[in-house]
Amino acid sequence: MTVREWGLALGRLGVLVGLAAIYGALHDQLSYGIGPEYFTCLKFPQFGLLDESIAPRWRVAQVGLLAGAAAGLPLGLALSWWVQRRSGTGRSLWRGAAWVGLGAVILATLGLVLGGLALEVGSAQRVPACVQDAHGFLLAAWMHDGSYLGALAGLLAFFWRSRRQR
Repeated sequence: MTVREWGLALGRLGVLVGLAAIYGALHDQLSYGIGPEYFTCLKFPQFGLLDESIAPRWRVAQVGLLAGAAAGLPLGLALSWWVQRRSGTGRSLWRGAAWVGLGAVILATLGLVLGGLALEVGSAQRVPACVQDAHGFLLAAWMHDGSYLGALAGLLAFFWRSRRQR
């Protein structure tokens, strides 16, 4: 690869990571509305965001940006590697990113629904001691797990679908 091609590849990777970070921030705003204690009891301490003078929604956005970027980097690297290896174009890279995003949204929604069903059936799960609304906490947790799993599933589905195209 030439220096110019490396620059373009790094730029595309930066955009992919940025998109993942934005998705994370928006996703976390939704899940905060469902289970605020998922953040106040788990994520804020985990990310060191304990300054209560900063509004919770801003801290939620910060968690989402950081977590989304952290997930977006390996996903973006894998996607970029796959497209480069297959002599793909930038268009197939963005198509792959759409698969990843769609997978994340679909499985986040499915996680939310399945979490709700599991709670209705009475499936008890442990939560941190500071949690008072276990239902909301667990729904947010299921939504998050679904989103991460969905992003990976979307990536693998894109790999599977594009494996024959050369």
